[in-house]
Amino acid sequence: MKTVKRVGAVFLALLAGVCVPLLVWWVNIAGFWQLFAEWQGTRAQFRKLVCATNADCPPGHACISGRCLPQPSQ
Repeated sequence: MKTVKRVGAVFLALLAGVCVPLLVWWVNIAGFWQLFAEWQGTRAQFRKLVCATNADCPPGHACISGRCLPQPSQ
């Protein structure tokens, strides 16, 4: 009976030794994926600030040197 318990304990230790690194890798990949998605969203917002005329800019912004910049208060 002691042999069965030892084999079970060794099996659980090996299983934990294999699963924990895989879990760490999965968490890291998910984290980097989230960072990449947020970075892509930020890049898309900055691309919208490139303009040719004032009509390309959102309200309250003016096209200055090809970029949408906030209009100075007058």
